[in-house]
Amino acid sequence: MSLVYFVEDDQAIANIIDKTLKNANIDGMGFSTGEAFLDVFRKKRPDMICLDIMLPDFSGLDLLKLIRKIDKDVPIMMVSALQSEMDKVLALDLGADDYMTKPFGILELTSRIQAKLRKIHDDRKFQIDNVVLDDKKHTVSINNQDVYFTQKEYDILKLLMKHENEVVTKEHIFKSVWDTDFIGETRTLDMHIKSLRKKLKECDAEIGIKTVRSVGYHIQ
Repeated sequence: MSLVYFVEDDQAIANIIDKTLKNANIDGMGFSTGEAFLDVFRKKRPDMICLDIMLPDFSGLDLLKLIRKIDKDVPIMMVSALQSEMDKVLALDLGADDYMTKPFGILELTSRIQAKLRKIHDDRKFQIDNVVLDDKKHTVSINNQDVYFTQKEYDILKLLMKHENEVVTKEHIFKSVWDTDFIGETRTLDMHIKSLRKKLKECDAEIGIKTVRSVGYHIQ
């Protein structure tokens, strides 16, 4: 079952969102403050976030920026009474995936949430040339043959394949794979990259991992 966090201090609206998620068979967890949300979010990532802008302790936009520093990929839909075009553009520029204005209809809310969750599930299979990573099955195949990777190797490869046309920074890798912001000791990451390269080469993979000095890595 998918997990959606929603941050909303208006109890009536929070109840509507909670009921909407339950009716759609989606597991929801609500928070009335940004601080309460962050305490849980740092420990467990959801599949999606619904985020109000006007909160008692945070601006929702500041909270959006904090979320994106921690997780660049989790879908975030702003749900706000602010309806101007500039409000929407600012939120989208800061990393929101969608923007829904209050008051809203339950059917529209359900449809938008389900659309975002479907996209997540559709994105769980990645293929670049002859390398296929199926995150549902937790397998990697090269030339139609399954290849064993350790959990960390798998996680790094998935992250790089997911961001095929981007340089993935070392900070992003450490945060996503090791759940830490500390990158003072990079030898562990270097060893995993070396092992990944060796396995890809041995299996005649048509992709490789290129180092961008002092920044990170990308698929080539």
